[in-house]
Amino acid sequence: MSNKHDKRHKREDDNIHDAINQEKIQTMNEEKIKVQENGDSSLNQSAGNDQVESSSELIQQKEDQLRKLQEELNKKNEELDALKDLLVRRQADFENYKKRVIRLQEEDRKLAIKDIARDIININDDLLRAIDAACNIQDAKDLADAHNLFVEGIKMISRQIEDMLKRYGVEEINSLGQAFDPEYNEAVEIDESPDVVKDTITKVYQKGFKLDKYVVRAARVKVTRPAKQKVEDDNANNANNATEENTAASQN
Repeated sequence: MSNKHDKRHKREDDNIHDAINQEKIQTMNEEKIKVQENGDSSLNQSAGNDQVESSSELIQQKEDQLRKLQEELNKKNEELDALKDLLVRRQADFENYKKRVIRLQEEDRKLAIKDIARDIININDDLLRAIDAACNIQDAKDLADAHNLFVEGIKMISRQIEDMLKRYGVEEINSLGQAFDPEYNEAVEIDESPDVVKDTITKVYQKGFKLDKYVVRAARVKVTRPAKQKVEDDNANNANNATEENTAASQN
């Protein structure tokens, strides 16, 4: 009996120890799990903080870039406004310049007309005096003298007009005896003559005038061309001369 009792007591003690050990193991496992959970929580919290800080920095960078872009845009708008203002002022200056040039041109034109008109009026006064003197001749025996005086007076007035034109740079075109130039002359008659070797002006029906390189009025002239027979003879002579020269050259 005693042995059985001891064995049973021993089994009970073993069971108690096993239960205590299991309880300790379970407690240790629970604490280990808590530690792991606490560690994971700390890591997650740290990662979350890092993400928040990274997002804040990115937002700050974007805000800085946006502020710089806005400053550049404002600067460009200011420059554009300044250029618009400058363009408006330049346009106004140009319009005023055009008006001033037109006004000066008109004044110069009037002054030129004034000077020419004064000279023409003085010449016309001389013409009127010559006419008045001719009309007041009563005695028939004086008609010849009056005629001569009137003609001389008209010639004098014509010279005055030509002198006046020269003062303003208007010159007569020298046409008579010159080669025909259609830029300065207008042919109103054409004939032929053996006395000329090229188209030559042989008569002036109306004088021409020029101002520097500008033609005020072309001269109306008669043009004489070389006679056809003379041209053919000249061509033949030129051919013969050329043949003789070539022959002499070959012999040499």
